[in-house]
Amino acid sequence: MVLKTEAWNEDIIIENAVLSSSIETAQVYPSGNPMGYPFLMAGMNGKFDFHFDEMTTDRETYRFAAIHCDHDWRISDLDPMEYIQGFSLQEIGNVEPSFNTITDYIHYQFSFPNDMMKPKLSGNYGIIVFSGMDPEDTDSWLLTFRVMIYEDLVGVVANFSSSSIISRRYNSQEIDFSIIPGNNYVINDASNDLYVTILQNGNWQYAIQGLKPIFYKPSELTYNYSNGENLFFGGSEYRGFEIKDLRFNSYNVEGIYQQEGEWHVYLRPDKPLGGKAYRSDIDINGKYFIRNDRASDSNLEAEYVWVHFVLPMPPISEARVIIEGGFSNGSAENFVCSYDEKLRAYTAVVRLKQGLYNYRYVVEDEYHPGGDLSLLEGNYSQTENDYHILVYHYDRMKGTDRLIAVKAMNSVK
Repeated sequence: MVLKTEAWNEDIIIENAVLSSSIETAQVYPSGNPMGYPFLMAGMNGKFDFHFDEMTTDRETYRFAAIHCDHDWRISDLDPMEYIQGFSLQEIGNVEPSFNTITDYIHYQFSFPNDMMKPKLSGNYGIIVFSGMDPEDTDSWLLTFRVMIYEDLVGVVANFSSSSIISRRYNSQEIDFSIIPGNNYVINDASNDLYVTILQNGNWQYAIQGLKPIFYKPSELTYNYSNGENLFFGGSEYRGFEIKDLRFNSYNVEGIYQQEGEWHVYLRPDKPLGGKAYRSDIDINGKYFIRNDRASDSNLEAEYVWVHFVLPMPPISEARVIIEGGFSNGSAENFVCSYDEKLRAYTAVVRLKQGLYNYRYVVEDEYHPGGDLSLLEGNYSQTENDYHILVYHYDRMKGTDRLIAVKAMNSVK
């Protein structure tokens, strides 16, 4: 089957999103690297591994499609034959039921690229998991993922520095960089055709996008701002907990019990950290990985548990407290805390699969619709964070954005 690109709605933006209430633990990472970010270099024979569980005992037939997107994740105005070699959609064939678990689920797994579906172009790819036969029917979508395939066509030289804005010197991190055009790759109109995005810890919610160079030279394009265009709030090191073995309490776990035939994990009460001194904890920058230490295949044998979060503090008026981490898949609604007057604490109960998790608390109100870390976590310039600089170039011949460089770095290392 070939996608009918004229049917797509121009306003669709592909997100990392779980669109079905029956789906849990949606993951994508470079094959063999569960802690990796979703980047692959074109032509290197790598692949992305995708995993998700459906909380049922019935196996369903699902398919996935790879859709090329522009730098802003809108679907490209291209025919699939222009960016995919082989089939533009494929049935998910690796489907197995859980084994030795109290909670039943069906595990789905697939890879892209694969022998039947290979990308021809670099850039952003939206991977859509859907039911039925027509991926253009958005009502059939179950999951959407963002992955990026990049080329190494220009150089990127980057460094961290103190904030150019004095008031943010102790709570923010500044990324200055230059793009060095390659000898065999020409950028004729950098001001209009070049788009640069910076990601912190792979999180698109806090991405800085649409950066333009401030100095143009044939041998160098300079992105060194003085007004905060390239500043990120540092945040703090993530909180974490470990539930890889349910026989004993491990990192940040206060108690593990079976209640009414299900596992419940009670975390130690958290504390608001905003306004306190920076704490240097080891974290995995918001990511998580699935692991049952007693299993031979954690994808099928890891148990689902109800994790209880408690944050004692006075209530915050006209605001929501949200638990954020890689496991939330961009869906804040499932991780909103409730205020318990008896405990005088924000609480939440979330179903998660056995593994190691990072998380943090954000406050969302009318002044901070995207979430604010300063009150409950704090913002510190010393915080260890991962960054990626993504350089997109609009290819006028092909009529779409190519991802011509990705620069990875860390604020400490």
